[in-house]
Amino acid sequence: MSGTNGYKTRQRESILRYMTEHKDSHVTVNTISDYLAQQGTPVGTATIYRHLEKLVEQGTVRKYTVDAATGACFQFVEADRKCHEHYHLKCEKCGKLIHLKCSFVKELEEHIYAEHGFAVNPLRTVFYGVCQECAVPAAPAQKEEQNG
Repeated sequence: MSGTNGYKTRQRESILRYMTEHKDSHVTVNTISDYLAQQGTPVGTATIYRHLEKLVEQGTVRKYTVDAATGACFQFVEADRKCHEHYHLKCEKCGKLIHLKCSFVKELEEHIYAEHGFAVNPLRTVFYGVCQECAVPAAPAQKEEQNG
């Protein structure tokens, strides 16, 4: 039995290591699964979910459910960082999830509470639109070819 526990511990350590190495990213279970398989240590998605849920319960990892189509994303939370104090931007073209760290949004949150009596929950608030990379217009050379 100790072999099984050791295996689960190695799996948990591999998942936690991946999360800490990608602490500024929102990752999915499939992303972690693909990475571990490429490293030669495949772990099933159900096992990854179980380990991540335990890490969420411990407060080591934060879980985001943006919408039904995307599924859950996870992010490592460092002890001194306050990930819960910001909103998220979701690109409708590429699916990227971006942290929105902007004092103006905090002012908006305060306004909504003061003027409308409504406390916005940053953990569940996502602004949808198009990211800068997806919104970049075609390069001038490409435009000339299209017009020519």
